Amino acid sequence: MKHPNIWKLKNLFDYCAKGECSAGLPDGRYVPARPRGFCSIGQRTKAAKLVFTGKADAVIWDGNQ
Repeated sequence: MKHPNIWKLKNLFDYCAKGECSAGLPDGRYVPARPRGFCSIGQRTKAAKLVFTGKADAVIWDGNQ
């Protein structure tokens, strides 16, 4: 399931750098896995509003996650 998450940059960096969770891709590579987000319309709206107003950026995860 793909749900938007709201991250502080340092927390996202730490999550990826520590390898707390990783996903194996079909070609054998391991990349940071996209965590499951909280699926609510309120969370999605908040994330979209932050990106739309320029207060946040969107992240594209490897492996078509």
